Amino acid sequence: MIPAGERWKEDGSLRPAFEDLIGAGAILSYLDGNLSPEAKVAVATFQAFQQDLLGYLKKCSSGKELIEKGFESDVQLSAAYNVSDCVPLFTDNAYVNSRLHT
Repeated sequence: MIPAGERWKEDGSLRPAFEDLIGAGAILSYLDGNLSPEAKVAVATFQAFQQDLLGYLKKCSSGKELIEKGFESDVQLSAAYNVSDCVPLFTDNAYVNSRLHT
């Protein structure tokens, strides 16, 4: 799991991405095994914000940017978790339903 972030347009400096950290924490919270300190931070962050994911995602930099550009439904979709039993598999340069490739 690598929550990557992005670069600020103004000066090119790295902007940690709240949504990446939350997403990594959500996935990691369901995995068994030993977690690195960084992974534990991601899980703790997800758990801390889990009760109002949509509210916090709307307030983060990327959420505000998407809403300003008319993509609020994307922000709403990103706040949904545990809604699918499909795990995407990256095959031949595209994501496919892993259940179709078992």
